[in-house]
Amino acid sequence: MKHILLVLAFICQPVFAFYSVDAISLIFKGVQFLHTEAVPKEIVITETGVGKTQTEAVENALQLAISKGIGVLIVTDQTVDGDQVVRNLAASYSSGVVNSYEIRSCKKNTAVVCEVTAKVSPWKFMRKLQGDSQTMQVNGDDLLMKHRTAQATMQQRRKITEYYFSQIRKIGLDAKIREVKILPGTGTAKIAIDYEVKWNPDYKKSMIAFLEKLEKDTEGETNQQVYIQWGPTGFFENRVRINTQDPYLRQMMIAYLYAPIEVNLVELGICERFDPPDDVFKIDWYGFRKQKVIEIDAQRLSGIRKLSVSTTCKNTL
Repeated sequence: MKHILLVLAFICQPVFAFYSVDAISLIFKGVQFLHTEAVPKEIVITETGVGKTQTEAVENALQLAISKGIGVLIVTDQTVDGDQVVRNLAASYSSGVVNSYEIRSCKKNTAVVCEVTAKVSPWKFMRKLQGDSQTMQVNGDDLLMKHRTAQATMQQRRKITEYYFSQIRKIGLDAKIREVKILPGTGTAKIAIDYEVKWNPDYKKSMIAFLEKLEKDTEGETNQQVYIQWGPTGFFENRVRINTQDPYLRQMMIAYLYAPIEVNLVELGICERFDPPDDVFKIDWYGFRKQKVIEIDAQRLSGIRKLSVSTTCKNTL
């Protein structure tokens, strides 16, 4: 009888693997800047600038926006000198780093105050910084450098995520007054104000693109999951699962998702706070429309031709 010897070959897989991080790390005057795949192509930032003229006020607002855009690239502890470095870089690279901007409003009192929304490109900034003679590029493929890059990438992920979530109630939501009625009454004035809150379409699009990128960046990590859904239809199109092993990141995201929504009736100095419908992403899904009836001294209406509303009050999250 012939015996057939079966040789089973097992392909052994390592219990861990080293993942290379596609990153550019630069040091400029002691401040380290890191650009990884987690950094979005452009960041939408709203800032207010002050100047003697509208042109000067807009330019100052753009420099502040660039400073904030640069901020997501910084992975070293900032010092007073570091803050000054960033301000100087924003002034030097104000041209070419902003893809586009919109002047939201300009008011003139003793000075001109302009609010500007800018689309800042971190990638263009890094390219400009690479060409600066004072810049040192950090290279290294050893395990220590990979470890430090991984740490810096996690730090940067926190910073970018917190920026996006912190802006939801500042520029991500739009409040609109639908109707104002003066109700019959004697003595005090009674006003019925009908308003609604919706996501700003541009910011929502930017936010969703970031969340989808964040979901991809955190694939394979199973702890500390955050589930976000922004539409009732579809299976994969309207939701993400952010799987992160970073407890701080998860807690921070949850805090912003469920924080109260603020509605500021600007001219009347009235601020209302509401719990979101489930979480803030459900606003467009469920709808968010309210009616407020207020009684105020009729003299306070003198000189008010229209009422405006915003989604930020003082001491917001």
